[in-house]
Amino acid sequence: MKVAVIGPGSVGGYYGGVLARHGEEVSLVARPGAHFDAMKANGLRLRTNWGEFTVRPQVTPDSAEIGPVDFVLYTVKLFHNETALPLIRSLLKDGTTVLTIQNGVDSAARIAEVYGWDHVMAGATYIETGRPEPGVIHQSGPTARIAFGEQDGSHTDRTEAVFNLLNREGIQPEIGDDIGATLWTKLVNVGPIGTVMTSSRSSFVEVLESPWGEYTVRSVMEDVERVARAKGVNLALDVVDVKLRDGMAEAADAQASLQGDFRAGNQLEIEHLLGMVVREGRALNVPVPASAALVTSLWKFRNGAVPE
Repeated sequence: MKVAVIGPGSVGGYYGGVLARHGEEVSLVARPGAHFDAMKANGLRLRTNWGEFTVRPQVTPDSAEIGPVDFVLYTVKLFHNETALPLIRSLLKDGTTVLTIQNGVDSAARIAEVYGWDHVMAGATYIETGRPEPGVIHQSGPTARIAFGEQDGSHTDRTEAVFNLLNREGIQPEIGDDIGATLWTKLVNVGPIGTVMTSSRSSFVEVLESPWGEYTVRSVMEDVERVARAKGVNLALDVVDVKLRDGMAEAADAQASLQGDFRAGNQLEIEHLLGMVVREGRALNVPVPASAALVTSLWKFRNGAVPE
């Protein structure tokens, strides 16, 4: 199958690399820079729970060089949508599926506004991965899961086609019956944990070792849960207990892309994650005090490092 990955960083690069390893015709659409140059010169090197390998897919900044494909994996940071969304157009043909596994809960709707739901599908990924150096992706732990589904929860020919494409060693695909609940459930987990780690300049283990670390994370998770329920999302009754317990069990492997961007002095997704929760909460008159405090603590860094 012909596949394009828009945004082959630590997440998109991992999944694109695995598909290339398994023989799919993969092209990577990336911004020029050190990572781009390393992939062009030396290929994309992956260190994973399933082994270490190097693949050499096409790497280009211009999606028009690739032409129409069967499947697009869209993984750019949310603040890059303005420049990245137009890159999808030249990749489309009848039957092309665009699967977004961006953070947040409204990514697919934004893409569908431009290209239509007949092309777009929402998804969420669960993976611990990072980019220790340009051209290298490091994935840890046994989980590299992508949950995805149609907006109405139906199982269709294209959900089966995407499942079959992704069902390889190194990827665990899952067709969801309520993708909205899936996305909000993930946000209950990654939004609070990553933002607390970033705000406190700590690993998740260090957060939990602090006197009020667990309480802080739970408080932010409860903010997200309250907003989701106010919007009519059908979350599990014990969603906070389960997600906090799961996060604590995997604390040693926890990596947060928000924290990685903060350390590198890059732009942050804070406005699109907990910032969205605060905006929605205030609009719905739902209390979100813990989330508001965290967003405030990182607000001046939202566009990148602040000069001393």
